[in-house]
Amino acid sequence: MLVMVSGGSGIAPFISITRDLIFTTSTLKSTTTPQILLISAFKFSSDLAMLDLLFPHSKTPSELLNFELHIEAYITREKQPISENEQKPLRTIRFKPNPSDAPLSPTLGPNGWLWLGAIVSSSFIVFLLFLGILTRFYIYPVDHNTNRVYSHTSQAMLNMLLVCIAIAMTGCIGFVWSKKQIAMEATKQVQEMEGEKLTRFSDDRELESLPHQSIGKPNNVHYGGRPDLKRILLERNESSVGVLVCGPKNMRHEVAAICSSGLAHNLHFESISFSW
Repeated sequence: MLVMVSGGSGIAPFISITRDLIFTTSTLKSTTTPQILLISAFKFSSDLAMLDLLFPHSKTPSELLNFELHIEAYITREKQPISENEQKPLRTIRFKPNPSDAPLSPTLGPNGWLWLGAIVSSSFIVFLLFLGILTRFYIYPVDHNTNRVYSHTSQAMLNMLLVCIAIAMTGCIGFVWSKKQIAMEATKQVQEMEGEKLTRFSDDRELESLPHQSIGKPNNVHYGGRPDLKRILLERNESSVGVLVCGPKNMRHEVAAICSSGLAHNLHFESISFSW
């Protein structure tokens, strides 16, 4: 027996656990999965739609008959169910990728070392070219290799300036060229994705669903209160009961206190916590 207790967004890890158990049940026919009791607490009834994520969309209800999952949902901030006219439909919209949404990469793109080597070698060639032009058409006609007009210090400063100009020029050219290549590849990938036929959703389809229409409909929905975790856990008479809890800090501490109180020796506690 497995009891999973969640509060709010704490249901997230249980979605992965449930889907993994469903996959194991469907692929390994000889494997038996434990009976699962899911206790979920939400603030509003609209949050019940998150229970639909427990089951993969590729699975039909007939394929889940061998998976024993009992869901008890608790709505803490609503005293009674909301009528269908008052319920706001939840929309799941599939956004098309944008060519400008390119993934973050180094300045010179994924092949940064190749681009860096090309920039270094090309900047050296550009420097030699500029040095030859400067010496032949500017320094030599004035100085004639006497070093009287242009001393070694002046020539060294001019050489350093040429090095900076060569590196800046080749670096800018390499950066612009790399960005263009990345943009072209991203555009090509988007066009290929848009050209593929979507089997699950049509291109312009928006899925609208109400909480009571989901496959993961809870067996019981309780309004206006929190679950009595002590009563629920102590009533489990199986020989071994695994208890997983994920949610607010007070909820985790309450479940831990119940499992370690010594009132029941068949409870095995495990906490899952996450933070931003």
